[in-house]
Amino acid sequence: MSEAITNRLTTLIEANGWDRSTRFFRHNLRSHLDPAPEPGLFRMRANPDPTEAVEDIYAGGHTAQASDKGPGLAFSDEPDDQWSSPDHVCVSIRLGDVLDQGGVIYPVQSVITASVWYMTLPGESIEARVEPSRT
Repeated sequence: MSEAITNRLTTLIEANGWDRSTRFFRHNLRSHLDPAPEPGLFRMRANPDPTEAVEDIYAGGHTAQASDKGPGLAFSDEPDDQWSSPDHVCVSIRLGDVLDQGGVIYPVQSVITASVWYMTLPGESIEARVEPSRT
Protein backbone atom coordinates (compact mmCIF):
# COMPACT_ATOMS: atom_id res chain seq x y z
CA MET A 1 0.00 0.00 0.00
CA SER A 2 1.44 3.39 -0.98
CA GLU A 3 2.32 5.97 1.64
CA ALA A 4 -0.34 8.35 0.27
CA ILE A 5 -3.06 5.70 0.66
CA THR A 6 -1.83 4.75 4.13
CA ASN A 7 -1.89 8.42 5.18
CA ARG A 8 -5.40 8.99 3.80
CA LEU A 9 -6.66 5.79 5.45
CA THR A 10 -5.12 6.85 8.78
CA THR A 11 -6.82 10.26 8.47
CA LEU A 12 -10.19 8.58 7.73
CA ILE A 13 -9.85 6.28 10.75
CA GLU A 14 -8.88 9.13 13.08
CA ALA A 15 -11.63 11.45 11.76
CA ASN A 16 -14.26 8.81 12.53
CA GLY A 17 -12.85 7.85 15.94
CA TRP A 18 -12.33 4.25 14.85
CA ASP A 19 -9.73 1.80 16.14
CA ARG A 20 -8.85 -1.78 15.26
CA SER A 21 -11.72 -3.12 17.37
CA THR A 22 -14.39 -0.95 15.66
CA ARG A 23 -17.11 -3.17 14.22
CA PHE A 24 -19.09 -2.75 11.02
CA PHE A 25 -22.35 -4.53 10.20
CA ARG A 26 -24.29 -6.03 7.31
CA HIS A 27 -27.13 -8.46 6.72
CA ASN A 28 -26.16 -11.65 4.98
CA LEU A 29 -27.84 -14.83 3.88
CA ARG A 30 -26.96 -17.55 6.38
CA SER A 31 -26.22 -19.80 3.41
CA HIS A 32 -23.40 -17.41 2.36
CA LEU A 33 -21.52 -17.82 5.65
CA ASP A 34 -18.86 -20.52 5.82
CA PRO A 35 -17.98 -21.90 9.27
CA ALA A 36 -14.61 -20.73 10.61
CA PRO A 37 -12.36 -22.81 12.90
CA GLU A 38 -13.33 -20.81 16.00
CA PRO A 39 -16.87 -21.41 17.31
CA GLY A 40 -19.22 -18.49 16.63
CA LEU A 41 -17.14 -17.15 13.75
CA PHE A 42 -17.86 -17.49 10.06
CA ARG A 43 -16.08 -16.58 6.83
CA MET A 44 -17.81 -14.20 4.43
CA ARG A 45 -16.69 -14.14 0.81
CA ALA A 46 -15.96 -10.84 -0.94
CA ASN A 47 -18.28 -9.88 -3.77
CA PRO A 48 -16.08 -10.04 -6.90
CA ASP A 49 -18.36 -7.65 -8.82
CA PRO A 50 -19.82 -5.11 -6.34
CA THR A 51 -22.28 -2.52 -7.62
CA GLU A 52 -21.85 0.21 -4.98
CA ALA A 53 -20.87 3.71 -6.06
CA VAL A 54 -18.04 4.86 -3.81
CA GLU A 55 -16.08 8.02 -3.18
CA ASP A 56 -12.50 7.32 -4.21
CA ILE A 57 -10.92 9.25 -1.35
CA TYR A 58 -7.48 7.89 -2.28
CA ALA A 59 -7.51 9.39 -5.77
CA GLY A 60 -8.98 12.86 -5.47
CA GLY A 61 -12.46 12.16 -4.14
CA HIS A 62 -14.36 11.46 -7.36
CA THR A 63 -17.15 8.90 -7.50
CA ALA A 64 -16.19 5.45 -8.78
CA GLN A 65 -17.68 1.98 -8.97
CA ALA A 66 -16.65 -0.34 -6.16
CA SER A 67 -15.94 -3.03 -8.78
CA ASP A 68 -13.09 -0.82 -10.04
CA LYS A 69 -11.54 -0.87 -6.56
CA GLY A 70 -11.52 -4.62 -6.05
CA PRO A 71 -13.60 -7.39 -4.49
CA GLY A 72 -15.21 -6.51 -1.19
CA LEU A 73 -18.43 -5.91 0.71
CA ALA A 74 -20.39 -2.92 1.98
CA PHE A 75 -20.93 -2.51 5.72
CA SER A 76 -22.89 -0.08 7.85
CA ASP A 77 -21.55 1.56 10.97
CA GLU A 78 -24.78 0.67 12.81
CA PRO A 79 -26.54 -2.70 13.17
CA ASP A 80 -30.06 -2.79 11.74
CA ASP A 81 -32.48 -5.64 12.34
CA GLN A 82 -35.02 -4.58 9.70
CA TRP A 83 -33.74 -7.28 7.33
CA SER A 84 -33.65 -10.06 9.93
CA SER A 85 -35.41 -13.24 8.92
CA PRO A 86 -34.82 -16.96 9.28
CA ASP A 87 -32.64 -16.78 6.14
CA HIS A 88 -30.82 -13.49 6.87
CA VAL A 89 -28.66 -12.60 9.83
CA CYS A 90 -26.82 -9.46 10.96
CA VAL A 91 -23.07 -10.03 11.10
CA SER A 92 -20.18 -7.83 12.16
CA ILE A 93 -16.52 -7.55 11.22
CA ARG A 94 -13.63 -5.79 12.92
CA LEU A 95 -11.75 -2.96 11.25
CA GLY A 96 -8.47 -4.58 12.28
CA ASP A 97 -9.31 -7.69 10.25
CA VAL A 98 -9.87 -5.55 7.13
CA LEU A 99 -6.60 -3.69 7.66
CA ASP A 100 -4.66 -6.90 8.33
CA GLN A 101 -5.66 -8.11 4.84
CA GLY A 102 -4.44 -4.90 3.23
CA GLY A 103 -8.02 -3.76 2.67
CA VAL A 104 -9.07 -0.14 2.37
CA ILE A 105 -12.33 1.67 3.07
CA TYR A 106 -14.42 3.83 0.77
CA PRO A 107 -17.53 5.85 1.69
CA VAL A 108 -20.53 4.53 -0.24
CA GLN A 109 -22.39 7.22 -2.17
CA SER A 110 -26.17 7.73 -2.50
CA VAL A 111 -27.14 5.97 0.72
CA ILE A 112 -29.98 7.59 2.64
CA THR A 113 -29.74 5.58 5.89
CA ALA A 114 -26.78 5.03 8.22
CA SER A 115 -23.24 5.63 7.03
CA VAL A 116 -22.16 2.80 4.75
CA TRP A 117 -18.59 1.88 3.92
CA TYR A 118 -17.22 -0.34 1.17
CA MET A 119 -14.33 -2.50 2.37
CA THR A 120 -12.01 -4.08 -0.15
CA LEU A 121 -11.03 -7.60 0.91
CA PRO A 122 -7.83 -8.61 -0.90
CA GLY A 123 -7.90 -11.92 0.99
CA GLU A 124 -11.29 -12.56 -0.69
CA SER A 125 -13.04 -13.34 2.60
CA ILE A 126 -13.23 -12.08 6.16
CA GLU A 127 -14.19 -13.46 9.56
CA ALA A 128 -17.63 -12.37 10.72
CA ARG A 129 -19.53 -12.80 13.95
CA VAL A 130 -23.31 -13.23 14.05
CA GLU A 131 -24.89 -10.41 16.02
CA PRO A 132 -27.67 -11.14 18.50
CA SER A 133 -31.06 -9.95 17.31
CA ARG A 134 -32.34 -6.81 19.02
CA THR A 135 -35.98 -7.46 18.15
